[in-house]
Amino acid sequence: MPVYVYKTNDRKCACDCCKDGIEVLQQISEPPLERCPKCGRAVTKSVTSFWLGLSESGVDDRAKAKGMHKLKRLGKGEYEKVY
Repeated sequence: MPVYVYKTNDRKCACDCCKDGIEVLQQISEPPLERCPKCGRAVTKSVTSFWLGLSESGVDDRAKAKGMHKLKRLGKGEYEKVY
């Protein structure tokens, strides 16, 4: 799910919310915000990078805890059980 940043184009805006940008986690199908929820000024949307918050080691640890096995490919048709 993408994180959108909404900012105002009004340089005179003193609202700390939309002046610096509002980060909103939204589905692509959701309608974009049109106004700042704090001051009501018009805001524009820009897309930031995606973040999953998962590390490979964390995924491996959770899979191992659930009794799953990880295989490492050694060669064509040959695999070794890692855990």
